[in-house]
Amino acid sequence: MDHPPSSEQADYAGKHDPATLLGDLVRLASTLADAQFAAFSTRLSDAFMHMSEVSSDAKQANLSFNVANLLKNHAYPFFYLGSAKMLQALQAEVDQLLFGKEKAATLRGGDLSLVPYAEMDNRVLLGTTARVFDIENAEQLTALNIRLAYVLQRDGLSVAQNPFRPEVFLGAINTAWCEYDPDQESHPLILALLRPSVFFDLSSIIKALNEALVEREILPDLVSSYRIRKSDGNLSAATKEAADTALRNQLRRLLGADEQSIDGAAAAIHGGAAIPHHLVGDNPAVQSASAKLLHYLAQFQRPVTGDTLLATSADARSVPLARIKEQMPRGTMSRVDETTIDLLTQIFDTVFQDAHIPPEIKQLIGYLQVPVLKAALIDKEFFYSESHPARRLIDLLTRSSVGWDQTKGTDDPLYQTMKRTVDRVQQDDPADTGASSFTQAVQDLESYIHEDDSAAATALEAPITQALHAEKIRYATKSAKADVAVRISTGEVVPFVEAFLESRWVPVLTLAHSIKEEKPEVLNNAIKTMDDLLWSVKPKITPDHRKELITRLPAILAMLNKWLNVIKWDDADRLQFFADLAECHASIVRAPLELSPERQIEIAVEVAKKAAERRIEIRAQELPEPEPDQFVTEVDQLQRGAWLEFAHGDDAPKTVKLAWVSPLRTLYIFSTNQRTEAFSIAADALAAQFRDGTVRTLALDGLVDRALTKAMEQIDSEEALPQH
Repeated sequence: MDHPPSSEQADYAGKHDPATLLGDLVRLASTLADAQFAAFSTRLSDAFMHMSEVSSDAKQANLSFNVANLLKNHAYPFFYLGSAKMLQALQAEVDQLLFGKEKAATLRGGDLSLVPYAEMDNRVLLGTTARVFDIENAEQLTALNIRLAYVLQRDGLSVAQNPFRPEVFLGAINTAWCEYDPDQESHPLILALLRPSVFFDLSSIIKALNEALVEREILPDLVSSYRIRKSDGNLSAATKEAADTALRNQLRRLLGADEQSIDGAAAAIHGGAAIPHHLVGDNPAVQSASAKLLHYLAQFQRPVTGDTLLATSADARSVPLARIKEQMPRGTMSRVDETTIDLLTQIFDTVFQDAHIPPEIKQLIGYLQVPVLKAALIDKEFFYSESHPARRLIDLLTRSSVGWDQTKGTDDPLYQTMKRTVDRVQQDDPADTGASSFTQAVQDLESYIHEDDSAAATALEAPITQALHAEKIRYATKSAKADVAVRISTGEVVPFVEAFLESRWVPVLTLAHSIKEEKPEVLNNAIKTMDDLLWSVKPKITPDHRKELITRLPAILAMLNKWLNVIKWDDADRLQFFADLAECHASIVRAPLELSPERQIEIAVEVAKKAAERRIEIRAQELPEPEPDQFVTEVDQLQRGAWLEFAHGDDAPKTVKLAWVSPLRTLYIFSTNQRTEAFSIAADALAAQFRDGTVRTLALDGLVDRALTKAMEQIDSEEALPQH
């Protein structure tokens, strides 16, 4: 569902017209593909030549040999057609995305009967082939989907809507080939050869498209750009990049040049003494700070001690910042000083009201109010930059507070480190800005967090090893199923062999895929064995073909048995399979050879009809790929260090930290702050829990940013009220 664009998005649209930007991406993708075309043509020619050498079908071997030579000797016409078709296909997809121009309806089970069998085969194989590329480029495609959605001012974009998805490139080359080679019998061959090892390097093209968008400042940081708004629980289409720019501009207007001249800007802080040069220097921002206010604040700055903490009210807001404005001597503050205090009050109130920050940590943070106010009075970059050391310290303390092991109380190393950082700032010279102490405090806390994360990673070595293995097997299984699906999607495979491939050969291919980096020949052997099996159960209508079957059959059966021994399939079903296979081979050999042309045509039509019916049945049984929703996107954007809250029935919610994310982002490992347990969750299962509300992300990052945004919203609402 699309929503009206925000003002930030409207500003963006004025700078980057979607049609122009997408047109630039089309030209970039086309140019990058063109640069790879010569190498691709060579690989494709080699693949056709290899097909001619290994094919057991003399006609196919001869055809692929001729095509290989055609492509080798006349590559330019193919380049010319392919380049034009790719540019045309990409632009058509962009037009569909921008303007909703009519496209051919997606095939559904009920529509297949209206489509010629050859075209139906082609579309099925095209989709299956594209899925392999989709899997290999999942991360970059997801990033591109998000960036394109932002360009179009939409909440989201699926892979099927992405104009630069692999299927578009594959379809364009397939169309170009059908025009390039006049021999229609070669047309069904090419899609089977368009494997990642032969086709364009789509990974580099999709990556380049993402980089081109980043260069135009379109979501350079996807994680921060698509932050979840916890106030309404919805995925915000307004990105942080645009929001930050708007917020900074508004703050600069609010905290602009002081309307009042501060008398005594160089006056005494201590009984008439001049402001130290290291405090004032030549910095106009420092010079504009109220010397009287800085002097007044010095009396509130005191070190954090155990006695102080015990004597402090449980309500951290009793620390002076909330009362400074009303107690300040007349003439001490400028308008900007007052605004600065108001904004900082909003920031600290946001800390104190956050239910996820323990009260003891709120007390520690409360002691930073005066030092932070001093820093903000002298350096307004506190409000404009997330990297300002004082602002960084507040964010670090609030984000890390959930990791405090409260069972250890104040003896917990994290708590002790937090206390030392706050105490360092408090003990700084009251006449100083505290900038150096804030910087050192941030470094100390970050150093502890880094060491703690390293220790946690060491403790999680065993679960991480298991998760990596599990992800590898999941990916290998997906690839294995795709290998089988490509072959059975023709509808021509006999049912018992089809069932065998889906139930027994998928585990074989899974094993082969899982070790292909170390032993690529194993995967090649497993696929060749499968292809040999499929060849063996196809009709053999000439004596030579039957003789070849009889000659090759012992080796095929031996290799099948070898692989089935590896996966330990030893039950009665295995005996039944080989009995059915023997009967199938016998029927092929016993079938009459002498058939009239009319009878051959009848048989061919009958076989084609049954194959088409089977293809329709297969398509009807296929479960559609689920469309990614906001919860899938939220899971995909989770980063290490995020804290999540899991609800378990009537039990108290459990707060856990995301300790590790697998390379393909399919598995997530969480640990408690006590590190007494660790558990992993698959990405789809985690998205389902977000969907049903049993897990949520704790919004601890960017607390200062959220507080300032809230303050600006309040100011906007007050300005919008009618004046009386």
